[in-house]
Amino acid sequence: MENQVLDAIFNRRSIRRYTDQPVSSDQLDLILKAGQAAPSAMNQQPWYFVAIQRKDMIEQLASLLTENEDPYYNAPLLIVVFANKKAYSPVTDAALAIANMMLAAQALQLGTCWIDYSRHVFNHPKFAGLSASLGVPQDYLCVGSLVVGTPAEQPEAHPVKSETMTVVA
Repeated sequence: MENQVLDAIFNRRSIRRYTDQPVSSDQLDLILKAGQAAPSAMNQQPWYFVAIQRKDMIEQLASLLTENEDPYYNAPLLIVVFANKKAYSPVTDAALAIANMMLAAQALQLGTCWIDYSRHVFNHPKFAGLSASLGVPQDYLCVGSLVVGTPAEQPEAHPVKSETMTVVA
């Protein structure tokens, strides 16, 4: 395909194995800017991103609700996405920001995987102060997170289900 945007869309895969190579500050900056460039209802831009590169902190977050697995796949970067609860469409807007970041990472030859586990941690009453400790403004909820890194695998695409659409002409 000769279109870079379509290439990123059709070639992106969820990566669950990463090398130890860190994401550069330039790459991180571009990924975060791509998230900020996402469309949002009434241009409210209700998101807040927390980018965590400290391995010990990622491991600590990973252990809060599970003991048996690494929900972050040993990735060198975790981006946790929050949205203002008072916004018109916070969850949709934040999801669009995550999608933009995934495509930006793909364009930079980095792998990503949406991680829902973070939503359960940051929105759990037991960890009420966790978001604030990372600088997240009050009245924000966690929508999800994204792990980012250099892929140590390249999975094949899953078949697309043709019965998931109707075209009315």
